[in-house]
Amino acid sequence: MTTEDIYSKLIEKINYPNAKSERLLRIFRKLASPDEARLLLELPSEPPDLARKLGVDEETIRRQIRELTEKGMIITTAKGPRVVRDVTQFHDANLASSEKWVDTELLDMWKEFYEVEWFPTLGNIPADAYVQYIRVVPAWTAIERSPDIALDQLRKEENLKELVKSAEAIAVVPCTCRRSMRRCDAELDNCVLFNRGAEYAIGRGAGRQISVDEAMAIFARSEKAGLVHTWPFFASPRLNEVCNCCMDCCAIFDAGLKFRTVDRILEKAHVRADVDKELCNGCQDCVERCFFGTIEMQKSPPSKKLKAAVNVEKCFGCGVCVLGCEVGAIAMKTRA
Repeated sequence: MTTEDIYSKLIEKINYPNAKSERLLRIFRKLASPDEARLLLELPSEPPDLARKLGVDEETIRRQIRELTEKGMIITTAKGPRVVRDVTQFHDANLASSEKWVDTELLDMWKEFYEVEWFPTLGNIPADAYVQYIRVVPAWTAIERSPDIALDQLRKEENLKELVKSAEAIAVVPCTCRRSMRRCDAELDNCVLFNRGAEYAIGRGAGRQISVDEAMAIFARSEKAGLVHTWPFFASPRLNEVCNCCMDCCAIFDAGLKFRTVDRILEKAHVRADVDKELCNGCQDCVERCFFGTIEMQKSPPSKKLKAAVNVEKCFGCGVCVLGCEVGAIAMKTRA
């Protein structure tokens, strides 16, 4: 098997359809030597078995596994080390790695791969597909500012504070989308991992362990900045991660909004925004902050000013508009 074949086999192993993708091949070649690529192809397997198969001493195998784990190419499981399962996991794990393994050249490689090759495929979601695999988690500050929301009736998966408090481990890593795309100035170190996700990040030197208060402070800053909390639950129903997404860099919104497929990806929260027209001063800040085109300015007699109005069907319940309303005219309500 030629060296090129080895890397192509790796692309096949992570279930990417184009095994000859030159952009993905460049990323693999940068991150793994041919010998390391051969090791990756043999996974899952334990170090003693790998040493026998590859004719390398066990100490070298263990060092290679450790470094490939630090680079986000190997995931630690109860059954031993395995290769990342797909290109999404590869992208997220690699770009969350410590600065030791991530340089500008690598960031540029991932950016080019996304823009030229990966992005165009993200619009290929059939209109009748029900593949919503990412949850919108309402902004906690918006919930606190909403008198009609009873916390004891809030769904468990939408009570951000309780989710954080119940986690066994918490860590923060760089936002992988913003790290490579570099299209906005939003905070970089604000992707919060929990439980197994946090343990994996901390164990490979990628994440910094943080407290409940630190996590909630990150979420509060993200909410104020107009970022949307999302929970990717496709990998596991247990909480492993809450992202703080922008429209400029995040693949969910960059592709979802451009291809108008965001409703096929995101699951709406069971709360929604509601405007008190008596308090609304018509400033339109909420219109600018809304990712989803949910809010429009409408006539509201007897006032001569246009007032904000929420399209309930379009509202995803993120709460970003609540935080942007200086006069307190918007609050969250339970969705009927």
